[in-house]
Amino acid sequence: MVQKFQNAICYLLFIFSFFLCACGIEDIPFIDPIPQGNIVQAMNNRAVVRIPSESPGTTFTNFSVFYRIYVSDTLQQSTTTNVYSAINSTLVSDYNYFNGYINSTTQVNVDMNTVFQNRGYKYLVLEEPNINNINTVLSESSLGQSLIFDFSSFTRPTLTLGNNTYVLWRSDGGGLFSPRPNRYFVNNNELSNPDNINNQINADVVNKANLSSSDRRYTYAAMFIVAVGINPSSYSNIYSTPSLIHVFLLPD
Repeated sequence: MVQKFQNAICYLLFIFSFFLCACGIEDIPFIDPIPQGNIVQAMNNRAVVRIPSESPGTTFTNFSVFYRIYVSDTLQQSTTTNVYSAINSTLVSDYNYFNGYINSTTQVNVDMNTVFQNRGYKYLVLEEPNINNINTVLSESSLGQSLIFDFSSFTRPTLTLGNNTYVLWRSDGGGLFSPRPNRYFVNNNELSNPDNINNQINADVVNKANLSSSDRRYTYAAMFIVAVGINPSSYSNIYSTPSLIHVFLLPD
């Protein structure tokens, strides 16, 4: 009787194992991030992102960049993490939140689109016609190359990849808001005007508390990069953890 019982148990375990294999408990696709150590930041206006030559994952499609603009009354020549609180208290709050994901081995396959947009971040785009979806530029062809972000003074900030240079453009949320004075990453009174910082106009900007109308206003853009892929089972996007590109001072 005991032997028959043991045989029955073994048979049930075999059937259960076979069922799991047949139905398929599939491995969840995983997308590797760009290591934070691959990013070199210089002063307050330049960063170089060295993209690994190997694909971040078999389902990889492109890299995406999230950004948010912060108004400040302080000029920082070097925007390292220790000056974020002086720039804008919301900046340091956002950074501390995202920092829990950077280089994390446990916070994987998190929907970074939701994470960033819930903090007011938008997708970076490009000015050039037909390629203002930056995903086209940051697809598999970008692997093994370096992205150079240049916010030098007296220029419109640019992204250089290989021999090509593109002018960076602010988001308009797919037509949901209308950035003022324009979509360039350039400091301007209309950009930092608190009357324009709302969901209809400058939805990508956050004000700094307790600024008076006479305060000199600077603006900074924090940017993060993630790798994006497609889940072959659900056809939904999957994301790597983020890496901080830099906090750039917008030129006047």
